[in-house]
Amino acid sequence: MEELLTALEQAIEDYRTAMKECEKKYRPTDGLFGFGHSIKDDPCHAQVDERVEKIAAEIRDAGPSPQDAERAVLMLLARDDTPAWPVSAQFMLRALERHCIPLIPFLSSETAYGFLKKYDARYKRWDRFPAQVEVYKALKARAK
Repeated sequence: MEELLTALEQAIEDYRTAMKECEKKYRPTDGLFGFGHSIKDDPCHAQVDERVEKIAAEIRDAGPSPQDAERAVLMLLARDDTPAWPVSAQFMLRALERHCIPLIPFLSSETAYGFLKKYDARYKRWDRFPAQVEVYKALKARAK
């Protein structure tokens, strides 16, 4: 299980590195009026999504302990929005949160409740994208 958790952490860190490189490479006018490529067109977004989805499924299939599930969910939900994350990565990070949904049933109800409270404070109801709505519902169901 430790290998899978390390792989998940590495996937997220690789995305951070790729996004920093993207921001160095692209100019503000790239993609303007449909010309050239913008940061949102970079393949690193799809690559991290597929990679995280695969690892999360492998963790789920391995039947993680509540502690291992908590570590994985924490990696996907509790990132910090400090300057270490480029602004252009924020929407993809929010989308990646949905990959914790298959891991939520492995959490203890107390842990799910803790995540639910923090998640509710981070994303108000009107500020949630569909991925956050799904995560919120899964956490709420597990917290009962």
